[in-house]
Order: sequence, then structure tokens, then C-alpha cells
Amino acid sequence: MKKGQQFSFPPRLRAMRKADLPHISIKEACEAIRSGEVSPVELTASVIERIRRLNDVLNAYISVFEHSAIEEASKAEARIRAGKWLGPLDGIPISVKDVFYMKDTITTAGSPVLKDFRAGYDATVVRRLREAGAVFVGKTNLHEFAYGVTNVNPYFGPTKNPWDLERVSGGSSGGSAAAVAAGMCLASLGTDTGGSTRIPAALCGIFGFKPTYGLVSKHGVVPLAWSLDHVGILARSAWDVRILLETVAGFDPMDPTTNFSQRSELKRTENVDIKKLRVGLPGEEFLEPLQEDVRKLFWSSLEKLEGEGWQILKLDFKYFEHVSACRYVILLTEAASFHSEWLRENPELYSEELRHRLMLGLLVPSDVYLKAQRARKVLIREFLRAMKGLDLVACPTTSVTAPKIGEEKILVQDKELSVRLALLRLTEPFNALALPAVSVPCGRSKDGLPAGLQLVAKPFCDGLLLAAATAYEEITGKGYERPPL
Repeated sequence: MKKGQQFSFPPRLRAMRKADLPHISIKEACEAIRSGEVSPVELTASVIERIRRLNDVLNAYISVFEHSAIEEASKAEARIRAGKWLGPLDGIPISVKDVFYMKDTITTAGSPVLKDFRAGYDATVVRRLREAGAVFVGKTNLHEFAYGVTNVNPYFGPTKNPWDLERVSGGSSGGSAAAVAAGMCLASLGTDTGGSTRIPAALCGIFGFKPTYGLVSKHGVVPLAWSLDHVGILARSAWDVRILLETVAGFDPMDPTTNFSQRSELKRTENVDIKKLRVGLPGEEFLEPLQEDVRKLFWSSLEKLEGEGWQILKLDFKYFEHVSACRYVILLTEAASFHSEWLRENPELYSEELRHRLMLGLLVPSDVYLKAQRARKVLIREFLRAMKGLDLVACPTTSVTAPKIGEEKILVQDKELSVRLALLRLTEPFNALALPAVSVPCGRSKDGLPAGLQLVAKPFCDGLLLAAATAYEEITGKGYERPPL
């Protein structure tokens, strides 16, 4: 959204309490700032106060920028008073996962390997957010080198779920998800190589978005697997996600994977009737097994959508296992390639689990990697053929709600699954397929734990996907809820 552009807001925030400030959406915060009801300094201070109170409990942040955040908020406040408002993110306190370069700031990637690493420049997406006036309050905790789905980090400690402190936040962007859910920032940037924004978003009860591959620059982001990595967004509404996406998306000469022409497609939804979307449902061989509460919440949401005119149809695609197998080979190989020098020089700085994964990747023959990439191209073509006549695909985001910290196996419908598989299996195919995907809240289990519903669109139909997510919020009435902290 450009400077001076007009847009509408909901008629609320007239009697805001200080305690509510850290939990409002970007849309609500923008209205309050523009009306003068709340200042960027007040908003940022409320978030920092929340971080002070909760970070020892949740372990969501690795670094907190109290002083610089207040300085940035003060500059935003002065700018807005002078009539130089930069747009909806001006004065909004956000965080980034600790894989994004910030000039002269340590970027650890959750590992002692990089404990002293300071980048000499901002990541492209960080620079674009700065230019939009965003206020950075800190860098969030993550799974070691973003290679995992629980956010149990052996060096910085586990990030705890705001809905149950004995359970995982999900990962690898778990610090970001916990921070957004708990009022420790209004939104956050994460990364997503197999579900790392969508999984923690689902487990923490917020929105998690992975764009089409090539829409958002990865320049200045510590990689996991170059051809699978995506910059992701975690926020409290689809509107908030969209504003952040419009800010960070677009061609970057420093990232050869970014696309020259596709940014304009973000706003194009005129050829689709949002009230009559055609949604493909994968077969049981992909969907099952599911935890009973997750299944009930998923089908309840689908029934509401169907009742409002969305068509629930069959997705005829039987190769999800092949997609996941290709992704596994690619992930192993590319991660091992990136880490090979550090692993050779300082193997003791890696956890045993990650060291073994990386060493396994070093054993993958180059021809196997090339075959996996070729097969991936064929599978993308076949999936898009299966999506012909469909606008979206829907499935649960995870098979289960948040597992307990330290749990390695979990029983799902009388089947024992690894926690990794139970959390990852429904999200990872869409990284290999390079498709945009969003996890939206779909309610809470009988134990009060959030679950997510995942929507997937065709390449560069990110605008349609977020319009659908907004419609989903309106139809189902399901969205961000404040955890009892």
C-alpha cells in the first residue's frame, strides 16, 4: 500500500486499554496511530513490556532491541506528526527470526557456529521493512539452523507454546509464532523450507504464510536448502499478512530466484468469485492419520465454507509420497553442501542430531540429487494438472495439536508417528511444489490447543490465496485468540 492511499478500518479501538495494545492487529494499530489514539512509542513500549515479562517464560527471543526499538518508534512518531506517514507499517513493532541479516547485529541462526557473526548489511526484506517504517523489537528463537519442526534448540533452549508451557511452539520459526501469539510483537518474519512458518502458526493459533517460490527475496537470509527455502510471514490476520507481503515482495537483483513480473499479481483477484471458490480435497491416503480433534475442527470449517458457496471437490493427485521423497533428498543434499566447510572445521559446534543429518546429506550421490530435481519438475507439472478447474487445495496444517516438549513419538489413530512426521507431512510437499500456502486458525481442541487449516493456491496466485484467507475469517469467525498468559 502506497503513501497516502485510502483504505477503511473497522469501527473499534475507541476505549483501548494499555493491556490490549500488544494484542491488536496491524490493521487496528494502524488505525489507532493514524487517529492519534495511540502513538508508535506507546505501542512499542507495550510490546517491550510484554517481552520483559514473558521472554523468560516462553523463550521466544534470542536478542531484544529495547533501546533501538524506542528510537525507531520515536522517529516514526515524529514523522507521522509532520505529515510524512510512510504507510500501514509505519511505527509497527515487529520481529524477525534470527536467520535474517541485520546490519551490525549478531545473527546466530540458533547455533554457536555463528555466535559472533555480524552481517555488514540488512537482508533485502529487512531493508524493505525499514523503508516502510517498521520498528524491529528483536530476533526470535528457532530450531538449530532452522533444521527441525519443534523449536527445541539445544543451545538457546526450547520455545514454549503460549497455550501450554509444557508443549512445543512448533518450528523452525517457533520463536516468531510464540511472540506473535503472546503479544511480544504484532507480526514476524520467518522462513519455511518444509512448513516452518505454517506449523508453528497452527500450533500457536495465528496465521502463517509461505509465498510462491521466487516472489520474496532470500538475499541476506541464512539458508537451509536453497531451492526449498521461502521467506514466510507470521501475523494475526490475513490482512496483516498481505500488507507485509506487499512490502517485502518483488524482484531483487541480489536473488536470482526472484521474478521480474509477478509482484503485480498480488492484487489480481478479479477473475475469481471469492464466494464460490472451488477447493480440492486430497484423498485419505494423504490426509490420514489425523488426531480426532484436528479432524473435527477441519471438517467443521469446511462445512461452514461449503454452506457459504465454496465448492469442495476431489483433488486427483496420488503422488504426495513421491513429492516428499524428492524434497527429502534435495533437503539433505543442499543443507549438507552449505554446511560442509563448517562441519569439517568445527563438528563439535553442531548438536549430535544435526551433525548426523548433515553427514547423511554428504553421502547422497550427485546423480541422485539431480534425479530428485528432475522428478520434482515432473511432479509440479502433474500437480498443476490435477488443480485444473480448482482455485485452492485444503487440508489440515498438521496431523496433531502441539506435542509435549521432549516427546519423540506420538500416537495418531492407533499409529505411532514420529513427532517430526506428525507435524511435517502435510506441509512439506508444498515447498517442493513451490506453491503459495497459508495456515489459518480453525479452532481449539478439547484441551484448548489451537489447530490450523492449510489453503494452497497455484503459482503466483498469492493475492487470491490471501483474499480467500480473509473470506475464511469472515465466514467461519475463526482467527487469532489471545492465549491466557
